[in-house]
Amino acid sequence: MERFGELREAIEKIELIDAHAHNIVAIDSSFPFIKGFSEADGDSLSYTPHSLSFKRELREIARLYGCESSLHGIEDNRKSSGLESICSTCFKAAKISALLIDDGIEFDKKHEIEWHKSYAPFVGRILRIERLAEKILDEGMPDGSAWTLNKFTETFMGRLNGCSTVAHSLVGLKSIAAFRSGLEIDTNVSEKDAEEGLGEVLSGGKPVRMANKYLIDYIFIHSLEVALCFDLPIQIHTGFGDKDLDLRLSNPLHLRMLLEDTRFSKCRIVLLHASYPFSREASYLAAVYPQVHLDFGLIIPKLSVHGMISSVKELLELAPIKKVMFSTDGYAFPEIFYLGAKRAREVVFSVLRDACEDGDLSISEAVEAATDMFANNAIQFYKIKVNGNFNSEEVTARYGNMAITTPPSDVAFVRILWVDTSGQHRCRVVPSKRFHDVIKKNGVGLTFACMGMTSFTDGPAVETNLTGIGEIRLMPDLSTQRRIPW
Repeated sequence: MERFGELREAIEKIELIDAHAHNIVAIDSSFPFIKGFSEADGDSLSYTPHSLSFKRELREIARLYGCESSLHGIEDNRKSSGLESICSTCFKAAKISALLIDDGIEFDKKHEIEWHKSYAPFVGRILRIERLAEKILDEGMPDGSAWTLNKFTETFMGRLNGCSTVAHSLVGLKSIAAFRSGLEIDTNVSEKDAEEGLGEVLSGGKPVRMANKYLIDYIFIHSLEVALCFDLPIQIHTGFGDKDLDLRLSNPLHLRMLLEDTRFSKCRIVLLHASYPFSREASYLAAVYPQVHLDFGLIIPKLSVHGMISSVKELLELAPIKKVMFSTDGYAFPEIFYLGAKRAREVVFSVLRDACEDGDLSISEAVEAATDMFANNAIQFYKIKVNGNFNSEEVTARYGNMAITTPPSDVAFVRILWVDTSGQHRCRVVPSKRFHDVIKKNGVGLTFACMGMTSFTDGPAVETNLTGIGEIRLMPDLSTQRRIPW
């Protein structure tokens, strides 16, 4: 076996956590297949077939499908095979065990998040905050009155809090401020400026497009407050994208004011896309700020082979391995997920092999690094449940920013809520110490009668024969534990 055979084999076996992706579209979507290979648009898209990555990836897809190596040949194969068939082929080859989907891009005929569960054991949602704000403003006030900043803030925060529940499978937030106004977020933006920004946005008519810096910064800061409350990470687009983005303003170094603000020092932040071409800047930020983590989706497979390897190496020049995560940034087409996974394995192998050759890592350390970057880091960071097992020893449920294994010293009581058989919410409050010492293991006691309560009287229904004698045990679902935000 070759010297690095153990490393290569370990990388090929890893079930990947795709920590940032988007919805797949129907076969007959108007979104053009060639857009899967480039961030270009309009006339610039006609030059895409002449890029290194296009030529390379077209051959790779043709090999996977066993069809003609041309754009026309692959598109014909897609149509004749059908979406379910090509999804099965691509995701089986990619070996992706979890998808975290930002559903904020409005593709034509996109499939909803639930649809993707046919192809990955776990699918979680990443909520794009600017798109949520746009939808709220597009819907208008229920009573038809004009928006004010206070009304908008109340609606936005209410909707965001409502989404931040286990029932919605929300695993994180995302901002595309880089596309709209840049990354120099003003954490002290005034309500007066935000109010004026709201007026400017509304004056543009519908559909609403968030482009005012004051309002975007205002929304961003309020979203961070929710992220802190529910212990949710926030992904931030950094680096390159389509021409809607001013690349000069997408350098993550512009985030200094945010990163230095002690109110948000406990927020968990992910810089997406390796911040390319600012990969070294991103690496530095991850090295010096504990809240900053990195994701290298999109650069793989969009760059040349040299570009992909160089960017990942630059991320690892300073950043701790435990802070670097994989994603495909797959969107619209299952082939993009496959290419992102396949190329990432090859690139990470090359980078870690060179690190071993240079003496930075031993082979066993390289194997551990690969497992961390492809899976473990994301499982722990996003606190997700894969293959029926929680992410690590005891830190799956969230309690503010604290593991649930130790009662926080500043919490006196725990509120236990459940829905009874009549559909009514019930509640019991217990001392924090008793909850952690007893109830976590043994549950809370309820009389048999509680199982027969009706919605119109606080007593058991007739002929249930349930009385106050006897007891059932209600076991708490620790994964739903939250600190009350008031």
